[in-house]
Amino acid sequence: MKIFFENYADNLLVETNFPLEGSLEQAVDIFHNLPDYDGSFIGFVNEDGNTVQISKYDRFLFLVEIPLEDQDASYYKLFNYYQVKNLIEHLFNGFDPYDIPDLKFEPFIKEKATN
Repeated sequence: MKIFFENYADNLLVETNFPLEGSLEQAVDIFHNLPDYDGSFIGFVNEDGNTVQISKYDRFLFLVEIPLEDQDASYYKLFNYYQVKNLIEHLFNGFDPYDIPDLKFEPFIKEKATN
């Protein structure tokens, strides 16, 4: 499994376009060390080329996304901490992220927030 992440607080980055091969232990360690307030994230690319990105959504929830760059959209679902930890373990065991129940589909926002 390949891993990418950005930890803004510690100024650590493995670029999305250049993920590195990593272990489950490394992934869990990176996830545990992500700050929960600044947009930091971790992501995975499986052997099928599917990408899953996880970021803090609010105080108790994480946003799990499967981006579809060619469609300018993503599938997403909100998870709690323990669900994310289980998902990471399952991903490393070959779980297909598209099998996550109740995924929602949403186009990327393309408009500017301000003029």
